[in-house]
Amino acid sequence: MACERLAASKTYRTAPDPGGEHYCGRRYPDHDRAHSGFAERCPYRRGLRGMASAGVTVRIVKYAVNPGEKYGKLTIIAEVRKVAPGGKSYRAVRCRCDCGSELTTALRSVVSGDARSCGCSRGRPKYQWKRCPVCGRRARIRRDRRSCSRACGHKLTGAALRTERPSYDVWHNRVKKVRGPASDYRCIDCGGPAEDWSTADRSSNDVWVRFQPRCRKCHRRYDGAIGEGSPRAKLTAENVRKLRARRADGLTYRQLAGEFGISDVSAHAAVNRTTWAHVA
Repeated sequence: MACERLAASKTYRTAPDPGGEHYCGRRYPDHDRAHSGFAERCPYRRGLRGMASAGVTVRIVKYAVNPGEKYGKLTIIAEVRKVAPGGKSYRAVRCRCDCGSELTTALRSVVSGDARSCGCSRGRPKYQWKRCPVCGRRARIRRDRRSCSRACGHKLTGAALRTERPSYDVWHNRVKKVRGPASDYRCIDCGGPAEDWSTADRSSNDVWVRFQPRCRKCHRRYDGAIGEGSPRAKLTAENVRKLRARRADGLTYRQLAGEFGISDVSAHAAVNRTTWAHVA
């Protein structure tokens, strides 16, 4: 422990243990459970006159705060006193975080490790202060939202729906409202059950012409997100053909992964046509 421990002694008076069956005093919870309901009849209850007592010395440890000590991201500046809502005073320390902010927290939280930063370790806050584009007032608004209240959100959504250049979400809300979910239709390419509405004609404002129902696989192929069209693709169609030929020569998937710079799972999927099934 980085803090210096200062020891002091204090003597408490408590009742002895007659035969190991009764424990008196607040430090012995077994006594409270054993004598709950008839504590008045307990001959070893604390406070009775004439009760035999013994001296017990308890060691009390006190931490000395040294400015400059570091706990996680917190650097101690000075020790202060704070008052709890119940009126009890306790030891606290003023600290400076590595991010530059200062805070005052309980000394026990710093020493035990419960407080390691000012909160910056949890990442960006969920809310931030910004100006609402509808009413113009400054408020705490969630990062993934733009308006300060539900009423302003309705006005913002209405303006987005009436705009001449609708967004992607607005278009898909329109097609779902007019034509229903894509799962009610068959895929226009393979004939299987459709899953998504695929944009077919971006120049048209008619949802019956602009969108076509497709399954997820045909949708990705139509949008060019399958095979080399995917931004995360590490292989090409030519490399896939070489990969399958090398596998036919007897190479293991681990060897293929090292040769083509992919994982053995990706090599197994490409060889067995789980992926790149469109490559002959």
